[in-house]
Amino acid sequence: MRAYRVAARYNLAELAKNRLAALLLAVLIPLWILAAPQIFAPAPLAFRLRATGRTLTASADHVGMIQGCLGIVMLLMAFLTFSAARQAGPFDRRLTAAGYPRTPLLLAKATSLLSAAALVALYTTVWTQDVWSPRHPGFLWLGLFTTCLVYGALGLVLALFLPGELEGMVVIFVSSNLDLLPQSPLVNPDPHGFLGPLLPMYGPMQICLAAGLAPTTPLWPVAASLTWAGALTLIALLAFCIRTSSRHDPDHSRPSTPLSPPRTDASAAQL
Repeated sequence: MRAYRVAARYNLAELAKNRLAALLLAVLIPLWILAAPQIFAPAPLAFRLRATGRTLTASADHVGMIQGCLGIVMLLMAFLTFSAARQAGPFDRRLTAAGYPRTPLLLAKATSLLSAAALVALYTTVWTQDVWSPRHPGFLWLGLFTTCLVYGALGLVLALFLPGELEGMVVIFVSSNLDLLPQSPLVNPDPHGFLGPLLPMYGPMQICLAAGLAPTTPLWPVAASLTWAGALTLIALLAFCIRTSSRHDPDHSRPSTPLSPPRTDASAAQL
């Protein structure tokens, strides 16, 4: 238990050290929420909520506010976990090579992901309520929380498989846009086809739209979100176990070469 507490404290401190991500979160979320009514016209927008099959009519600025908050949260959460995992990787390998148990490390990483996701979702929900009154703020928090889990887990996976930070930033940015835009009622007010429900952001988008604009909120999209989050987290944990095993440790895999004996005066004279 003590090993878990120490590892959890270290992982949470590693996340908190990313001041740039914290600053962007503190500034971009309220800035977008306050600017959305000035960007989108308060005109009625009709769209079909695919989770219920019902057609909703809502103000375009409220829809844009929800979409923008989801986009900011998913990007920042992925960047945060990606950066923290890359910085902690060499230290984690040294810890496990020295005999530190892997189970407390894995539990600590899961704890830090859950804690960061809950705090980011709560911060965004509170700011949303200050400017606009969504119908079901608790479910709005749930949709934002699942968004943070999915893209936080994605950041962990990319940190273990991509060679550098530039590649990770590009993959996160491109994948988040390809995932979010098809789900947006501003872009696709009448969604069709089988691909939409398979995307990671399908569940969070449906939950947040229903929580803010619909009289009732369906809970089954939460299962799709948790499936994505669980699958990505499992991949990250398995990759972590493989990377920290002794046979994949470069210090252990490097063959040891015996030291050459010192040269004698006779051999030195021959040279």
